[in-house]
Amino acid sequence: MRADAQSAMVRVAIRDGAPIMDLERRAGGRGGYLHRDADCLDRFLKSKVREFKSLKCKLARADRECLVSAIRARLDRAASLEYNS
Repeated sequence: MRADAQSAMVRVAIRDGAPIMDLERRAGGRGGYLHRDADCLDRFLKSKVREFKSLKCKLARADRECLVSAIRARLDRAASLEYNS
């Protein structure tokens, strides 16, 4: 895994027991980071390791799917806005 600036990644936090995108990077508690590229998101989704180490919690497959879907939708909207500008 390569080390990148946090600003180049999506911060993930836990709220009410579920992972969320923390786009403002202000959610309390521990945070974890995922690269914004499709390969990283695919590896995260397919990983057999259930614990998100930086968050110190286990994520069910359904939680991973929801999180990756939300990140991809956000990135698609951002790319669409850039393309239409």
